[in-house]
Amino acid sequence: MKHFEKAVTRAPVAALTVVALLGWCIQASAQTQCPELARLRGAAQEALKQSRIAPSFERCCAYNRLSEAWNAVAQYARDNRQACQVALTSLDDFERYHRDAVKDRDNVCAGRLRHPFPPEIIRH
Repeated sequence: MKHFEKAVTRAPVAALTVVALLGWCIQASAQTQCPELARLRGAAQEALKQSRIAPSFERCCAYNRLSEAWNAVAQYARDNRQACQVALTSLDDFERYHRDAVKDRDNVCAGRLRHPFPPEIIRH
């Protein structure tokens, strides 16, 4: 009976390993299939990192670069959705990242907080 219990507890671990490997293979295939999309996403991630550490006098330019980078990702994903097998949820995410970057850029370049506080938080 102990041997059966060990086999039963190993089954979920083996299944999880197979699922993880399958997911990794699919992701690697998609990146190999569309290295430009992976490059653009990497550039957007780097622009995000730079926007967070930019000195105040360079912040507007950094957020311009960030919004342009996410626009390039969203546009490339839209134009190559089928060839790169981009899921609609991923495309929606890319477009949302772009919209958020544009809002942040507009706020930062206007000298406002990147994410203004909602009215219920502001007390007069």
